[in-house]
Amino acid sequence: MKEYCKRISGPKLANMLEYGNTPILPPAELEKVGYTMAAYPLTLLSASIKAMKESLELIKEGKPTLDNILSFDETKDVVGFTKYAKEEARYAIDEKNFN
Repeated sequence: MKEYCKRISGPKLANMLEYGNTPILPPAELEKVGYTMAAYPLTLLSASIKAMKESLELIKEGKPTLDNILSFDETKDVVGFTKYAKEEARYAIDEKNFN
């Protein structure tokens, strides 16, 4: 990886794949070596699948899942519902004015 960065000019992308042939390096280390971008294409997908499987197992066993999930407010923030509700309120119409 270091040799590649030394020999090739221009932007470089490090493709970090768990269980792949390339060692997984943190972004700061990749930058030191000479990479300008890093992709971790399976990390979040795999972590999500693992969390879903664990949660489904808890549901199947009738056990609580609250330790494995975000609060409802956090979930709304992450998916954008909180921001959407604020924007919706900006454009709300007083229905009394239309009767």
